[in-house]
Amino acid sequence: MLTSRILLLVLPLLAEAAQKRCKATAGNSPAVQALVATGGRGHRWGQSKTTSPAPEMTPTESATPVDDEEDEEEYAPDEEEGSYAPPETSPAVASGYDTIVSSPTYAAAASTAATGGAYSPSAESSPAAGATANTTPEANVPASSAAETGDAAVSPTSTSASPPGGTGVPDSSGSCECGYILSQYDNAYFPSAIVVDFSTVTDVSQLAAMGLIVVDGWRVGSVNDADGTYCTGSASNIRLAGGALEFIVPGGQTGGMVSGAELQTEQAVMGGVFTMSAQLDPGHGTCQAIFTYIGNEDVGRDEQDIEMLGQSLLTESETGVDPGIQLTNWSPTAAGENDFGIVPFTADPTAAYHNYTIAWIPGGTKYYFDGAMLTSPAQYSSVNPSKVMINNWSNGDATFTQGPPTSDVVLKVSKLAYYYQTESLGSYPAYPAGCTEAQACVV
Repeated sequence: MLTSRILLLVLPLLAEAAQKRCKATAGNSPAVQALVATGGRGHRWGQSKTTSPAPEMTPTESATPVDDEEDEEEYAPDEEEGSYAPPETSPAVASGYDTIVSSPTYAAAASTAATGGAYSPSAESSPAAGATANTTPEANVPASSAAETGDAAVSPTSTSASPPGGTGVPDSSGSCECGYILSQYDNAYFPSAIVVDFSTVTDVSQLAAMGLIVVDGWRVGSVNDADGTYCTGSASNIRLAGGALEFIVPGGQTGGMVSGAELQTEQAVMGGVFTMSAQLDPGHGTCQAIFTYIGNEDVGRDEQDIEMLGQSLLTESETGVDPGIQLTNWSPTAAGENDFGIVPFTADPTAAYHNYTIAWIPGGTKYYFDGAMLTSPAQYSSVNPSKVMINNWSNGDATFTQGPPTSDVVLKVSKLAYYYQTESLGSYPAYPAGCTEAQACVV
C-alpha cells in the first residue's frame, strides 16, 4: 500500500521533468538555429527583419548559444545572389548598354607646358553669391556608381596606350571589383569607375543608368553681373552624333536667359582622376569645361576647373585674355579666394580630340593635357564631396564667355573616364572589403 502511494507521487514528477528536457533541447536543433541566424542577418546586413515569429523556446542553461561571428561568416550573402551590396559601393546597372571598363588613354608629351600670363578671373566671371543647390554657379547639383565589392581575387589587368589625342579607349579585360591602379598617374588607386565610349551609346536616355545626369532646366554657369544674363541647361542641347556626345549652345540667342548644355555625375565624389576626350569648337562666345564642384556655397566654392573660352583658345582675346587652358582651384572656404593660371595649348584643340584630365589625388590637384602634366595651381585642392561636370555655356559676360554666340557652338566629347572614391582622401586608398592592391586592375 505504501509502495503504491509512493509511485502515485513520483510518476507525475518524472513526466514533468521529461517534458522540460524536450523544450530545452529544441533550441539546439539545426532548423531552429537556421531561423535564428536568418533573423539576425536581416538586421545585420541592413535588410528588413524577418517577419516569421521565432519558435517558442524555454531558455535553459544547457541551451547552446548561436555564435554571432560564425553566423555572420556562414550566412554572409553571396555576391552572385545579389542579396547584399553596401549602399556606398553598389553600382548603377546600365540596361541595354555594353559598359566599357577600361582606362582613359593619354598621349605622352615631350615636356610639361609652361604657364602663361598673369590674368586673373574677374568678379563678373564668379558665381552669384547665395546660389542654392538647384542654382549653382558652374552647374546645378540634382549619385555614379562605385565598383561592386567582392571576395573573389582579381588578377591585375594592364592595357596599352592608344594613339595621341585619345582616339581610342583600350578595353580592360576581366573583372575589376577590387578597383583600379592608374599606371600613368603615379599608380594612384581608386575603387570605382565610370568609363564611357559614346560611340557605343545609342540613346541619351541610357546615361542615367551609368550614373550620369543631363541637366534640364537648371542654371549652368554664373550670372552676368552687368545685365543679369544667365544660362540654363537644356536636354535638347545634348545629342549623340558621329560617335560623340555633343554639348550645344545654339546660336542667335540674346540676353536674359541663354540655353546651354551640361552633364554631371549623379553621385558626389571625394577624389579621383577624371578625363574627357574632347574636340573644342572655335566659335566665340561660350565656355567649354570639365570641373568638380561642391554645389553648396554655404560651405564654400570648393571647385577645380579646366575651362576653355572660344575667343582665347590659340590667340589672345579682344579683351586681353591670354590664350590657352584656364585652370582654377577655388578655396573650400567661403572666402572666395582662388589660385589660377593659363597654360598654352601644345596642339590645336579644335582640329582633333584631346584628353583633359583633373587628378584630385593626395598631395594636391594636378591637371593634364594629353597625359602631360600642366603647371597647376598649388593651392586650394578640394576637400568636400563634389560632382564631376562637363558643360558648354554662355552668359554674355564681355570679360569671360562673351557672346551669346551668333552661330551654334558645339563641344564634342567622344569618351569620358572617371576613376574615383566616395570616401574622404583621408581614407585613401579606400580598398573595398576583402580587396588588396594586388587584386586591382592596372589601367
